[in-house]
Amino acid sequence: MPDINRLIGQALIGTLIPIVVVTVVVAVVVIVLVRNLSGNSAADKAIKLNGQTAQAVILSIWDTGVLINNNPRIGIKLEVRPPNGTPFEAEVKQVISFLQTSQYQPGQLLEVKYDPVNPTKVVITGIVAGNTAGMMQQSSSPAATAQLQATLQQQDALNQQIIATGEPAQATVLGVTPTGIMVNGNNPYVSLNLQVMPNSRAPFVAQTQAVIAAQSVQKYQPGAVITVRFDPQNTTRVAVEHS
Repeated sequence: MPDINRLIGQALIGTLIPIVVVTVVVAVVVIVLVRNLSGNSAADKAIKLNGQTAQAVILSIWDTGVLINNNPRIGIKLEVRPPNGTPFEAEVKQVISFLQTSQYQPGQLLEVKYDPVNPTKVVITGIVAGNTAGMMQQSSSPAATAQLQATLQQQDALNQQIIATGEPAQATVLGVTPTGIMVNGNNPYVSLNLQVMPNSRAPFVAQTQAVIAAQSVQKYQPGAVITVRFDPQNTTRVAVEHS
């Protein structure tokens, strides 16, 4: 008569082994993917260790649609400025905290390292204290200035689209970060962290950029309540209605 316990044990082992193997494979794939997406790949580490140090200005940013531990992975176009070389442009992908979004805006000065053999391979190593967008406008190349102007125009077009088609809401200003860029005189271009309070859904936190009239700057300080519009299909798209 067959040993029932032995047969049951063999059946369980036969079932568990494939599950364990699949689990291990999935875990390895996830770990590798997260490391690559978060900028901790072997190539990035090699550049951080052996690369050339330089400063770089953010020319533009975009959302890649990827979240790592609920933090966005963004694309960043940079003008890299080697200490003793000609500035060049490069693109990187970077996972940042939602709390850092105001620090990764066009005009922000960063510290980077790049591969001298292949300068398009760049790794961000830090954020330079203070904001130097004004310096960028004065000393950057014409191409970088044109890129910055194009970025401002794109942001304005996006804001106008949201204002035309979005839903209205009240929003509390959680934080305001000047970019150092002035538009049409002394009107600052700023980054705003907002808690949006729609009538039709739960409140949510979002960020937007806007040009604020110089005489209205005090109305956009932390704690102030302002009027915005948001895209109901994508609540990350918010525009200040009366900036």
